[in-house]
Amino acid sequence: MSLVSWIRYRIERLRAWRRAAESIAAAVRDAGLKGRVYVIGSIAEGKATVLSDVDILICIEEPLKVEEGELRKTILLRAIDSYGLPLDYPADLHIMDQEGCRELLERVKSVEIAKL
Repeated sequence: MSLVSWIRYRIERLRAWRRAAESIAAAVRDAGLKGRVYVIGSIAEGKATVLSDVDILICIEEPLKVEEGELRKTILLRAIDSYGLPLDYPADLHIMDQEGCRELLERVKSVEIAKL
């Protein structure tokens, strides 16, 4: 793949950020978690570049019952298998409790995707 082709491909992926975030929110819902899902970072700020990823903040209401890395993997696999998230989608999941989310959301621009 040429550099120009890769750039076009990457831009197409990034333009689909809302659909990707909604797929991840559906997978979070399937995992039985209650809370909210936001997009933060350069996408929310309108400053994305071809090298950006899509930062997705998952604010959960209850303490985690599984290890965070395992939950991240479960959510991504469900979004890929059940909701059509491309395998190579540049998503970066951030899972936090309500207090951590509140502190972060006071400092960054965000787009709320779903309340679960």
